[in-house]
Amino acid sequence: MANSLPSLELRAATEADLLLIEQWLVQNHLPTEDISQILASLYLGTHQDTVVGIGGIERHGNDGLLRSVVIADAFRQQGYGQRLCDLMIQKARAEGIQAVYLLTNTADTFFVRLGFEPINRHSAPVTMQNTKEFSSLCPDSAVCMRLYLADLT
Repeated sequence: MANSLPSLELRAATEADLLLIEQWLVQNHLPTEDISQILASLYLGTHQDTVVGIGGIERHGNDGLLRSVVIADAFRQQGYGQRLCDLMIQKARAEGIQAVYLLTNTADTFFVRLGFEPINRHSAPVTMQNTKEFSSLCPDSAVCMRLYLADLT
C-alpha cells in the first residue's frame, strides 16, 4: 500500500463492545478505570467487518480529548492508526470541536505526524486539566499534545 490509507468505517461503541475495549486497553497499558463512563465517546474502526482499532474523543466545551487509541497487533504499521485518528478528527471538526488534546507515554512521534504539537500540560484548558485522564489516569510524565482543528483545511 503506497501512500494510500486503508479503508476504515467508524461505528459508535456499545455496551456489547465494552469487554473487548477494556481487554485491548489493558493489553496496551492504557487506562480503563473510566471507560464505562465515556463509552458514548468511543468508536470502533472496522475494515471488512473486522474490528481493527478503537479510539474516542471526549467533548469538553469546544475542545476534545483524544482517548484510548489502539490498533490490533495484526493491523499495525499499515496506516489503520492514522486512518482511525483522521476519521475521529473529521467527526470532531464536523461537530464544532476547535482543538483536540491528548496525553501519551509512547506515541508522541506518531501524533506529531498527524499534526499534533507537544505543549506544556499546564497550558491545556482547565476543562482538559479537570478530566480524569489529566488529573489521575495519566502520569505527569505523559506528553501533552494539541491539534487546532481550525488550522486544518
